[in-house]
Amino acid sequence: METDIKKAYAVLETTRKKIVGVKLARTKEEFDAFQARELCAPLSYCVCVKCAMGGAALKFTAENSGCLGSTRALGMEKPGKAFYDGSEGIMLGLYRDKSLSARVAASMKLINTPTYGVIVKPLEDFEAAPDVILIVADTKNLMRLIQGYTYMHGMQANFNMIGNQAVCVECTVNPLQTEKMNISMFCSGTRYLARWKNTEAMAGIPFPIFSSVIEGVRKTVNAVEMNQRKSIIETKLRDAGICDMDMIYDHTYYTDFEKQKAQKRKRERRASPKK
Repeated sequence: METDIKKAYAVLETTRKKIVGVKLARTKEEFDAFQARELCAPLSYCVCVKCAMGGAALKFTAENSGCLGSTRALGMEKPGKAFYDGSEGIMLGLYRDKSLSARVAASMKLINTPTYGVIVKPLEDFEAAPDVILIVADTKNLMRLIQGYTYMHGMQANFNMIGNQAVCVECTVNPLQTEKMNISMFCSGTRYLARWKNTEAMAGIPFPIFSSVIEGVRKTVNAVEMNQRKSIIETKLRDAGICDMDMIYDHTYYTDFEKQKAQKRKRERRASPKK
């Protein structure tokens, strides 16, 4: 895992200091085994994630889970009738009618087995494998993650977004249950509470495929990155002790195509009869 983490920091430009791991502990014994500061007052899950992206190591149980949506989504509380019959969504003003609200609730991915507590901290600080990896970046770098996923796994044809419960459902539970990467544009709640930048978005990656996705990003560097980024990536990889990549400068697939088209136009002009 250590090499994969170093590689991730080298090939991506994240907008936050740290890439974060999340672990859903099923028992008190499992929860206690992870080193982190346990919350003593309620704090929203998404705010914990943002704190972890700054370097904090935090953990909490339902007692100090400061958001009903994430408490429910992460398996620390069972959904109530108002959630499933659509009343809650209508009350919040998020759907055009109760029937649609109920349909969305029924299709929303939630942890259905009891979770004792949640551990959120920088990926490199985990003693054992987390469940999900969370990365916040700009859209260009999320594109790179998608390219890395596609290189190794093919098209992710089932991105799942509703613009609500972004960090808990879209980027934590969805990847955990589908075993595929998911992308979120965040939601109004987390943008308010955690103060994400307007240019930021999040990717959630199941831990078992994190290594392959990051390797896919590395494998596509020569195809898509311009010289300046290639130089930065090459330096970071070398500093991390990862020296098995031959960087090809003055080349990307799209600039090569443009050069070929320009050469073709030049040949055609030369070949055309002079008037």
